[in-house]
Amino acid sequence: MPDGQDHYHRLVAQYWDLLRGDTSTWSSRPYFLALIRESGQPALDVACGTARLLVDYMKEGIDIDGVDISADMIEVARAKAKAEGLDPTLYVQPMQRLDLPRRYRTIIVPSSSFLHLTDPKDARMALSRFMGHLVPGGLLAMSMRLMDSSEPEVDWYLDAEATRPADGALVRKWFSCRYDPERRLQHTQDRYEVVKDGQIVESETYVSSPFLTWYNLDDALGLLGKAGFTRVRAHSDFKFQPATEQDSSFIVLGNRP
Repeated sequence: MPDGQDHYHRLVAQYWDLLRGDTSTWSSRPYFLALIRESGQPALDVACGTARLLVDYMKEGIDIDGVDISADMIEVARAKAKAEGLDPTLYVQPMQRLDLPRRYRTIIVPSSSFLHLTDPKDARMALSRFMGHLVPGGLLAMSMRLMDSSEPEVDWYLDAEATRPADGALVRKWFSCRYDPERRLQHTQDRYEVVKDGQIVESETYVSSPFLTWYNLDDALGLLGKAGFTRVRAHSDFKFQPATEQDSSFIVLGNRP
């Protein structure tokens, strides 16, 4: 079965923005923007998806590139940027095999995307590649979240729905998952449906097993430290204040020596 990195294609990419809705007020946007302005440019948005942050930052004058494992997501990102009169540099690569021609002052990994690296070897490789793509003193910032695995299985439920502007069709996303708390793994199924005149005209199910892993605060900090990053620290969820063990979402940061 494919892992979480292979999940974002076809209908997932096509309807990602529609089902996610307006993200302009999300706290991640000003947080990462402030980090980039403080740490410096150029910046790299890893797992940039449909360019939720990248397009906004380019409109702010930020020198930022993007990379994602999904060619379908990158295609949506290019179209979105073009509609804004922008021509970003975008790459299709997995983060654990990152090989770009440029080096960066700031690398961000938003949306807990690093957690899709469920194989510890892949996680270590990705951190090594991030290190190699930073200039000395450059900053890595990755958002993290803990999973609530107290309920081992979550049965199918309607996770999101929205009206397709082009023709009024209803787009639905159904979700189910199961957790393996001992190995810190989430296994996920998503079903996307397009409904017209009360009939399902398109449907796809995506099985990702495993979909993601998770780290507690100490483990995440230790991961960066073992990878050779310095000044390793963590912020509470998109706030410029120290994270605590009570935070279910946090950002880990480290600098290249």
